Amino acid sequence: MKIHMDFRRIFAWILGLVFVYSGISKLMDPVGTSYIMKEYFHFLHLSFLDGAALTLGVLFSLFEAVLGIALTTGIFRRITVWATGIVLFFFLVLTFALLIVNPTMDCGCFGESTHLSHFDTFAKNVVLILLAVCAWAGKKHFGQPKLRKYFAAGISLTAVLIFTLVSLMGLPLRDYTDYADGNKLLSADPYATLRKTRRTTMFYYEKDSVKQGFDRPVRPDSSWRFAGMKQEIRAWDEPAADLPLHDSEGVTVDGLLIDGPVMVVSLYEKPGEKKWGKVCQFARDAQAAGFSCVVVASERYYNDFPLYLSDAKTLSTFNRSNGGVTYLYDGEIIAKWSYAFRPDKQELEEMMQKDYVEILADINGARERRMEGFSLFLLAVLLLI
Repeated sequence: MKIHMDFRRIFAWILGLVFVYSGISKLMDPVGTSYIMKEYFHFLHLSFLDGAALTLGVLFSLFEAVLGIALTTGIFRRITVWATGIVLFFFLVLTFALLIVNPTMDCGCFGESTHLSHFDTFAKNVVLILLAVCAWAGKKHFGQPKLRKYFAAGISLTAVLIFTLVSLMGLPLRDYTDYADGNKLLSADPYATLRKTRRTTMFYYEKDSVKQGFDRPVRPDSSWRFAGMKQEIRAWDEPAADLPLHDSEGVTVDGLLIDGPVMVVSLYEKPGEKKWGKVCQFARDAQAAGFSCVVVASERYYNDFPLYLSDAKTLSTFNRSNGGVTYLYDGEIIAKWSYAFRPDKQELEEMMQKDYVEILADINGARERRMEGFSLFLLAVLLLI
């Protein structure tokens, strides 16, 4: 009986870790999560909620992470069982609808870190429900966890809340966009490409000895016979991303970004006057340190500083922070900072004295270490305490 109960806890651990990973992946990139939420709102004809997409996305991701913590530590078991069952049933229905309708959107289950097809997403939810059944089926008494598990849950929740706050103020610790550090703008290198891969499930149907694959389980008509399914990894090269700029006259000025060290301040939403003043001061400090500085926005907000224009969605992908700073060297993305953590005048002067390759390695390495440290700490607390 003891072994049987241990296996049930293992199933609950696996389920909990999936929820924690899902929540953390989305909390790491709140702005990207808000776009995922908007896609779901449009799919469900709830577009009036677009204005609350960021808030709702963060709250829902936090709920997922908290539910995962409760599952892994085993606290509040009866409430956790009911909450998990309701969430999994909702996900199952929603992903089944996505599978049938097949809209051109990503499920966003794990933020930008992992992309799944609609079939993979539905299958994933079926597996999670089976895990939940294995963990709780036939239980009449859920028992009580040891007191230290509440302590572990409290530490984990505190860590997740700090992670969320840092993510809201800063930038994703891992950048999965086309504007990640180390990538080059297309305007700097017309031959630059980005390698793309995607795992898809193909459904094969046969008619008159002709077999044809489709990306969803719907026959063209009743005369086609199901002939199997297969997971396929598709890989292709796409042209590198670019940041198109134009001045107030509509003239394209992309060349401003591809010559030497350039600091780009990007604004995809209108800043307040105080924030705008700090943006202008940063630009003057960057110029004094020897950088070219380009301030680019989605529309002309103020007229007291040279301002270039680009698309709001592109700017929010280029740098997730409104008023964030991006360092380019000859069109290559070297480093990014959020508005809250942008470098000061002394740091700008020190950067001008350092090799840009060293800066790229230092900043990327520091972010990767922070992400690995947080992940290992959370796993250790959840599973070892």
